[in-house]
Order: sequence, then C-alpha cells, then structure tokens
Amino acid sequence: MRRMLLGWLVLALAGCASIPARIQANSAGLDYARITPFPDSVVHALRVDLQTVKLSVSPPAERGQAIDNMPSAAGALASINVSFFNKEYQVRGITISDGEAWEPVFEIARSPVLACDAAQHCVIELKPEKARPEWRNVMAGTPWLLDHGRQRTAEDDATCKNLCAMVHPRTAVGLDASGRFLIIALAEGRRPPVLGLSLAQMSAVMAQLGAVHAINLDGGGSSTLLLQGRSAMERPFNEPALRKVANALHLFAVPR
Repeated sequence: MRRMLLGWLVLALAGCASIPARIQANSAGLDYARITPFPDSVVHALRVDLQTVKLSVSPPAERGQAIDNMPSAAGALASINVSFFNKEYQVRGITISDGEAWEPVFEIARSPVLACDAAQHCVIELKPEKARPEWRNVMAGTPWLLDHGRQRTAEDDATCKNLCAMVHPRTAVGLDASGRFLIIALAEGRRPPVLGLSLAQMSAVMAQLGAVHAINLDGGGSSTLLLQGRSAMERPFNEPALRKVANALHLFAVPR
C-alpha cells in the first residue's frame, strides 16, 4: 500500500516543480502533495483511500463557522470546505451529514453530487433528482469537471464566464475509475502572481491526479484546507482570515 501511494505522488508530480509532503501522523490511507501544474499556480492535492479513511460532512448545527472553529473538525486528518451557500448559509444541492439531511436546499437539479453510503461506496451524479435512501454523506457543487474521463474545455467554460472561465481559488472532489480513491484538489489564488485556475484547468489537474469523475465545489475565499487542524493554504491577499462557510468535509483515520 505504501509503495502504491508513493507511486501516486510520483505520477501526480511528473512535470511539476514542487516537492511532495506527506502527512506523517495517523495518515494510513491519505496522501498529500503540493504541486505546480501551471506557471504561477499552487495546488494542494490529496488522495484518500475510502477503505481506510472515514468521511464526514459537518452537521447543519455548525453552519456559519470557519472550519477551524467547527467542533466536528476535532481529530480530523484533513478538512476542506464543501457547499455553495447563500447569506443564510443555506446550501446548494442535496446535502447530507452522517445521515442528517440539510433543509432547505436550493438548485437541486443543477447541482451535481458526490454521494457515499455507510460503507463508503461513493458515486458522482451530475444530474441528481433526489437523495437515495442509502446515501449517508452527500455534498453538492457546480458544475462538472470530469464526466467519465471527459475533461472540460475552454468552450465549456465560456457558458459560465465569471464562475468558470475566470481564474479563482478552487476546491474540487472526484473519484478514480475503481471508486476506491477520493481525489481532492484545492488551488490557491487571489494573491499575485498566484491568481487561481479556470475550471478547464482544474479539470486537467483532476485528470492528472487520477480522477475520472469530478465536480467543482465552492471556491474563492471559501477554499480551505486544514491538515491536522492547521491551515495549509496561503489566503487571498484581501481575505487573510478563514471565511465562515456552510459546511466542511472531514477525513478521519479509521481505528485498527
């Protein structure tokens, strides 16, 4: 397993200038790398073994907090921001936290989801209609990044210029072809010369990291990565503190 995970880091970093860093403590099943896939870019990448790392979406009761203040983040190997949200911290798309459905939600039909059951069998659905009974942790975003290996193009991004074609900090999740590994990537931005990535660029990064299905999550100032409780990303120049968000995805080591 260790050789396989280290091999992923080597493949992920092929052609990139940065050097990988591993999470050392209680990190079985989770690998991390800081990469530079494009000039003046910084991307934080994680590969998560769904057989040995537990996923948990923070509960509705914690909405409106910065991730480092959420009680549900205690003891997590890593935490990232998840949902798009409005001023009341209501979330976009189907969202479920350890079996607790979020209510109300908006834009269900146009918000693709990453959905996992209790056994952490996960799927990405690009056009969900309603939650399935077996789904236990679900997060939604928009738009798609990878569809059965098909990458976004600049032409795809032209249909949503401000969100898609412009460069921003980004957060994305995806699955590899086996469905065993969750791929996570977060791009820094809004701190010249590191401005961020377009969604077509983010799609290419996710494909490089081994994902075949992937969706875009909330980005911009919301993009947050905690590694063992500490912020791992440089913040936008105009927003140095972690932003209050609707929710987060936490990753926990499974006791052996």
